[in-house]
Amino acid sequence: MNYQISEAHGEPVETAVAALLSESSRSTGFPYAPEPVKLKIEEVGQIIAGLVGFTLWEWLYIETLAVDVNHRGQGLGRQLVLEAEHIARARNCHAVWVDTFSFQAPEFYSRLGYTPFGTLPDFPADQQRIFFRKSLTE
Repeated sequence: MNYQISEAHGEPVETAVAALLSESSRSTGFPYAPEPVKLKIEEVGQIIAGLVGFTLWEWLYIETLAVDVNHRGQGLGRQLVLEAEHIARARNCHAVWVDTFSFQAPEFYSRLGYTPFGTLPDFPADQQRIFFRKSLTE
């Protein structure tokens, strides 16, 4: 067989890969079927904060959280995380996980009750990627 590896530009690779993963994991009893969680806060029709993640296998994963620099410190990020946790509980999730960087928001997640469970050093150089978790049942 003659296979070719190439970068995908503008193709729906994510959908195809998710379908392959779901097909192979279905036989283990854990089909890959993430349910999106997408939240936004708008001001005058402009998104000033948002959260993107998904629930899967009774966990919420917060993939991305961002607040416009001019609106930070007003509790918007906290509101988004709490709403995502609310959605996760409604979907029978028992926990949440998220990752951030040492130069971004580790203190933010700690204040919300998240505890670190791992780090990836030197990502980026001289910094860390930090993984946090939080139980939704306690």
